[in-house]
Amino acid sequence: MSAHLIIEDGQPWWWDSADIWIVPGNDPNGAPGAPIAGTSNYLWGRVHNTGRSAANGVRVDFYWADPSGQIAVGAATAIGSAFADLAPGATQEVLCLVPWVPVIVNGGHECLLAVAHGAGDINPLPDPLPNGFPFQPLQHEQIAQRNVTVVLAARRAQLLAITVAALPRTASKVEVQLDYGGELPARLLATLGLDKWQPAKEVRLQAGLARTSHCDGDAPGEQKLALDVPRGQAQAVYLSLRADALPARHYALLRVLETCDGKVLGGVTYVVIDQDQEKDREQKQHSPEEQAS
Repeated sequence: MSAHLIIEDGQPWWWDSADIWIVPGNDPNGAPGAPIAGTSNYLWGRVHNTGRSAANGVRVDFYWADPSGQIAVGAATAIGSAFADLAPGATQEVLCLVPWVPVIVNGGHECLLAVAHGAGDINPLPDPLPNGFPFQPLQHEQIAQRNVTVVLAARRAQLLAITVAALPRTASKVEVQLDYGGELPARLLATLGLDKWQPAKEVRLQAGLARTSHCDGDAPGEQKLALDVPRGQAQAVYLSLRADALPARHYALLRVLETCDGKVLGGVTYVVIDQDQEKDREQKQHSPEEQAS
């Protein structure tokens, strides 16, 4: 009999995992939400043991990396670890013992990874993971990725950077393309601090991709880019994004997909919200006129 450790992937895309989430601020037991750059944030993970044997002393390692599709050990930065004892069939939420301080340079828009190691696992990972080892959640149930960023709607175009990397031994010939619309599972929305939010029915997002860091709202860029990345190297792609006002408690989705020969290798999910509309809604709820009506 063996233990079977799992950190669940997201649906429909694995990088939308709800088994990794952030609590901004100084209280690790506070409400989940988007990370705040330059300040302490706490990372949580959810690990499952679906096997028939106990898994004691399980270690869950957390990493951050620049937003990108494919990520390998060496391109990601270790943050810290959490520990758990899991009986057969048990699930446990674990807290990373080291606070995470996202870098200010990209507004805290980083990718997060969680990796579970445990004695007696049915399909153990190398421990430690060797340099260049690709984080591949679809091939390893003990690895999950959260590449989901909340972006505030703005009529003026904003610029977001995405890294396209080639693995150490293989050159990468890929396409990066935009995918609009869709809906996030309620479980994932809750970890973003967007509990009970709804997808907007009519959204006007203007987005484009470019190889250089221009930001032109009238000509935002391409909907698809072809890239040739030498092995072991990385290139930046720039996403220009602007959006009209959204209704309160509604969001719009934009995904940047990295593909090769039509197969999706990875991606980044952007959740666009209108903070001003939400503030107006809350003010109306608490205004004397609204309470009297």
